Amino acid sequence: MNALDISSITFSYEGASACALQNFSLTVADGRMQALLGPNGAGKSTLMRVITGQMRGYSGDVCIFGRKMPDRGALSSIGYAPQAISLYKSLTARENLRFFGTMANLSDKQIAERSEAVLDQIGLADHAGEAIATYSGGMQRRLNLAVALLHSPKLLLLDEPTVGVDPQSRHHIYETLIRLNESGMTILLSTHMMEEAQRLCSSVTLADGGKMIYDGLMSEIDNLEKFFLEKTGRGLRDD
Repeated sequence: MNALDISSITFSYEGASACALQNFSLTVADGRMQALLGPNGAGKSTLMRVITGQMRGYSGDVCIFGRKMPDRGALSSIGYAPQAISLYKSLTARENLRFFGTMANLSDKQIAERSEAVLDQIGLADHAGEAIATYSGGMQRRLNLAVALLHSPKLLLLDEPTVGVDPQSRHHIYETLIRLNESGMTILLSTHMMEEAQRLCSSVTLADGGKMIYDGLMSEIDNLEKFFLEKTGRGLRDD
């Protein structure tokens, strides 16, 4: 069974002149770490929001481990770390995890146990009682990931998880993702960093203009950045 099956998704934002996603199909095999790449405006973040049930009004189907969305059980199997930091900066790390654990319907015992586990995973156990406002960008990114991991998801969606972080935090996030994938977690990683995608992922999907333009194994690509530019062009994407 695949972790994710997306079939012919088409979606337009109100007032937009073009579709954000156009007949987009994607399959992610269970246990795989797959890169989702594309220039600005390719539809990557929109696709993530469709998968996580944040978008309505699209045509096509999304299935999570064989369960067609919308489905509460399927949704609970997804962890999502968005590009925007989704934390309450006046709260501590533990307080943030307690809040998001409650939102995920975890029991007090589960929240306590999983909070300690994910804080240890991301290397923030010694800073768990500090307000997020005092955290560096890299620490906030790591806690953003911890929130996504709190309910032990089977499928992890990551939208630019290392943007703006220091090399040490980036390395720690890489090592964490590798261990999670080796333990059986399926990961869909959206990133603009070609080296990151090539280092971590065994397969790659390219999107441009809301369409899927390539899908294949990473081992078939010698130079990912060169391949990316050949497929999407060298023109600037400032819009």
